[in-house]
Amino acid sequence: MSSSEPQPITEGPPTPAFVIDEEALEILVTRFQKALDRNWPNSVMSYSVKTNSLPWLLSYMKQRGIWAEVVSDSEYGLARVLGFPPERIVYNGPVKSRALLRSALREGSLTNLDSSREVRWAAELARERPDLNVRVGLRVNWDLEGLCPGESTVGDAASRFGFDFDNGDLSANIAELTAAGVKVVGLHMHRNSRTSSPQVFQASAGVASEIISTLGLELDWLDIGGGFFGSLKDTELFDQYISGIRSTLSDVVDPQRTRLVIEPGGSVIAAPVELHAQVLDVKDIGRQRFVITDTSRVDLDPLFRKTTPFDISAESADQTHPEQVLAGFTCMEDDRLMVLTDYPTLSEGDRIVFRKVGAYTMSYGSAFIEYPPAVYLRHEDGLLTLIRRRCDVEDYLQCNGWSHGPSTFSAGSATTAAS
Repeated sequence: MSSSEPQPITEGPPTPAFVIDEEALEILVTRFQKALDRNWPNSVMSYSVKTNSLPWLLSYMKQRGIWAEVVSDSEYGLARVLGFPPERIVYNGPVKSRALLRSALREGSLTNLDSSREVRWAAELARERPDLNVRVGLRVNWDLEGLCPGESTVGDAASRFGFDFDNGDLSANIAELTAAGVKVVGLHMHRNSRTSSPQVFQASAGVASEIISTLGLELDWLDIGGGFFGSLKDTELFDQYISGIRSTLSDVVDPQRTRLVIEPGGSVIAAPVELHAQVLDVKDIGRQRFVITDTSRVDLDPLFRKTTPFDISAESADQTHPEQVLAGFTCMEDDRLMVLTDYPTLSEGDRIVFRKVGAYTMSYGSAFIEYPPAVYLRHEDGLLTLIRRRCDVEDYLQCNGWSHGPSTFSAGSATTAAS
């Protein structure tokens, strides 16, 4: 739904609803773009579509000159439908199809290979069409935990992505591609980390530097990946990331020749998004008080692993309760959002705003018990505009290919005509 269709509203939105703060989004995107302009002007900022694939957001990024970074055929198709030309799409991920990989290589997408079958398919295309000048990058598997102890999100376990340089796998695949006429002109270094430390990206750049020197590579692009952290309060972090990468690579890479590619997602969209919820019911059971809300862990924290900052607007703001278990609307016993200790006593109708929830929440949105919430845009003047209406039964039926007759469902009714 276009953001120009609904009438703006000035009060809090009907809950549950996501709210994107336009000003905060603008600040973070601009800050990252300026960091690139200062430290590596010959660069590509490509937005991680998987982090939040809301069409309004992708259109916003495209208008700002930002590319789309995709990791599936479906995401590639979405980016194309929303107007990203093939040459402004970074095509990553281990599950590319043969047909779309061949199409992306023909049409000039910046493509990083991540599996042996992709190497085989790229080699096949180059042999069939030597006139195409097939150009690819390869994702590198490297030991983040060994270089930055405590930073890997999988601990001591090995990452399952990319080609291992240490055991010769990367070199062997480069040789196979080169023999077929494919030009290997890029490296993809992405790894996720636990903290915002710029040292992670310096380590990544250090591994890239070693590979470039050892193999004598001349790169058109170095894709450092994503995994960046972003904060509205920390104005220097993006500069620290890019300047650290540049200084680490200064001896082996010419920034005027080799493009730096970055794939920010959560660093620009996490902080600007809120989830607004409302208290539906309060009940005392034994020694515990349960506060039931109209949202759930499915919307707030789909990975069930983080603590989210929040604000409370309670009618009884001057009264506190020693312990309240904040719970979701689902029928899962573990749908418990958090335990509030010595917070205002909540009652039906009170509001809770969860902050910094823009990363992965909407992408993980499901049809479990309730359908995905509405999304609003908050402008600098405080007005809210609807940019995605709340999904409903009609949407679900259409998505599942169900043909039905006129609906007889209404509030308080349990019947609907369908065929």
